[in-house]
Amino acid sequence: MSTIEQQAVELRQAGVSIANIVQATGLTDYKVKSLTKGIQRLSPINTPFAKSVERVLPLSARPHGIRDYELRDILHQEYGSTWDTTTGQYVSKYDSSVIKRVRERVRLLAAQEDCNALFVMDWVNEEAPTAGRELLEAFAVDLMSFVESCANEYMEHHATRWREDSKEADLAQRKQLYAVRRHLLKLAFQGYSKEPLDMLLERSLALTDALEGTRDVLIPQSLANKRLGGESDTDALKYYPEPSRTDAFLDFAESQGWLGEVESRFV
Repeated sequence: MSTIEQQAVELRQAGVSIANIVQATGLTDYKVKSLTKGIQRLSPINTPFAKSVERVLPLSARPHGIRDYELRDILHQEYGSTWDTTTGQYVSKYDSSVIKRVRERVRLLAAQEDCNALFVMDWVNEEAPTAGRELLEAFAVDLMSFVESCANEYMEHHATRWREDSKEADLAQRKQLYAVRRHLLKLAFQGYSKEPLDMLLERSLALTDALEGTRDVLIPQSLANKRLGGESDTDALKYYPEPSRTDAFLDFAESQGWLGEVESRFV
């Protein structure tokens, strides 16, 4: 019996389904069934964690492993999701601790079955992983060099307390340089900060206007309310009902009242 065939037998003994064994080993459905005929399959515990591990294990044992989006998609399916009426999106019920537990369990089972469990980041090119990694690392060096150049140029023109020669002024400038780098990254890269870009720009505009003493520019109402601890009218009205159909266009049409208009024409 070859190593792949032995792996198929061990996976079946561990309770893995025929379909998942076929996907993990590359053997035909007929071959897997013939190899595992008569083998008693252990009854898996019917929990989201156990079902996730069962599905992730054979995928991670593939030569190119399991990609991050595949892992998260399985967890999203097994753990389920809830509808967030404030954002209009489904939110998965699993968190980072669940991902860690699933990975640890899969690696343990893989070690027991003498195979590797690979969890692959989505940016990886399976056909040239090393070349891809090295190219991104080179880009990162160039990118950070450019960010550093921009930050230094900013400090040349806008350093705080530049007329002073003191430890306090040096400390203020070091803190400013650090803040300049972070603000540049927040402006340039979506997702770098949890704060939405439009809110960051709005907050920055209000602050610089206040420092300039610009009185003819009104602070946006949403920002003013947040400063007072209140809630804007637009924030209060943000409510997204959960879709009732799988067709997003029909949900939108119903929300606009179009379906009622169409029906009335044929009554």
